[in-house]
Amino acid sequence: MKVETKSLSGLIGDTAVWRSVLLWMMAVGLFIQISGYVWFESGSARNAQVYLWLLVPALAYGLGLLVSGRVSWPGWHYYPWLLLLLWVGLSALWGSSEEPWSLAKRGFAIAAFFLAVHCLLDLDDRFLRMALLFGVAGVALGALASLLYQFAWLEKPLAYRAFRIDRLGIGDFANYDWPVVAGIFHGAVASWALGVVVDKRTSLRAAAFWLLVFAVLALYVLLTYTRGAWFGMLGSAFAVVLMQRSRRGWWLLGLGLLCMAVAVFLWWDRLLFEVQTRQLSGRELIWDHFVAVMPGHWLFGYGLGTPFSFVWPDGRSIIFHAHSLFLQLVYDSGLVALGLMAAGLLVVAHKVWKLRDDPWVRLAFPALVFALIAMLTDVERIFTRPGVYWTVFWLPLAILLAVPARRGKLAGDR
Repeated sequence: MKVETKSLSGLIGDTAVWRSVLLWMMAVGLFIQISGYVWFESGSARNAQVYLWLLVPALAYGLGLLVSGRVSWPGWHYYPWLLLLLWVGLSALWGSSEEPWSLAKRGFAIAAFFLAVHCLLDLDDRFLRMALLFGVAGVALGALASLLYQFAWLEKPLAYRAFRIDRLGIGDFANYDWPVVAGIFHGAVASWALGVVVDKRTSLRAAAFWLLVFAVLALYVLLTYTRGAWFGMLGSAFAVVLMQRSRRGWWLLGLGLLCMAVAVFLWWDRLLFEVQTRQLSGRELIWDHFVAVMPGHWLFGYGLGTPFSFVWPDGRSIIFHAHSLFLQLVYDSGLVALGLMAAGLLVVAHKVWKLRDDPWVRLAFPALVFALIAMLTDVERIFTRPGVYWTVFWLPLAILLAVPARRGKLAGDR
């Protein structure tokens, strides 16, 4: 997205003060977006703070560019994603929701999030890095408190799948409501921490700290017993090492593979149980139901807001989503939406390859890899208000889109 950053300062007096205020506000907003589940008990209060501190300043920035006549079209990498947001929003018109506008306007909020991340990276990416790393550390602190409280204080059992952690257990702080959501969220955040660990620019002392952060997050993910997050972290770890190409990364990869071999040896019976008995945990039945109800709706879907409903064979429970982001996207908005997402991912992959030596690309791409793997068998929808999946999917994507489409090092190298 090509914009001229002088326009806002010229509009409001050409002073560094307003620019600093704008950057600090958006940095605080991004910190809240990433770590807000730890500190806020109320989801509506958390979202309100994200709107106030992150999206409103970004929109003010965009309005300043528009009024001053300095605005320009976004880079072509954005087009498939903006079209996807538009199409999914429009699909609410043929859905069964009584408030289609309430669903459709979420696309506008996500587009504003794109703008906010672009502003942070374009104006001074040190603020983006600061907000990101403080947010990751905040989530790790919540994970550590949850592990200590649940397993040390409450003495929850550590036997395999005897207890799946998904919250702190004190009020609604660090409460993710469901182990799958908790596992995916913490796995996504762990991808950022691991990227910092193996970055050549990270000092040994800093790398030791971020390795500890990663270890806490990885342990939390392990104890959620969310297999999609496990495989996502594995894929993300390989992507981190391949992108960073540092000696530290290769050593850590070797150590990680050794630890995996030991874990496989110790938990062989449990792993056999997962493969032979649990398998897909009934997801194949959900996916069969998806295929059965889609004829006549493949192209455009049922419309955003139309409930997905699958009654479990025992009749005791109902599943309300397709247990795959990609299938859910087709159910809501059809193959048109899936095609737009595929086009967007191809565009991003091309950009990542061209800018593979850029520090932000090296950091953000593994987080996107995690999201794509984890979302194969889990995640409801990413077309949401500010929440978990903004951090899991939209954040790494927004950073990759915002990186200037030219080879070179960013301010983050300094």
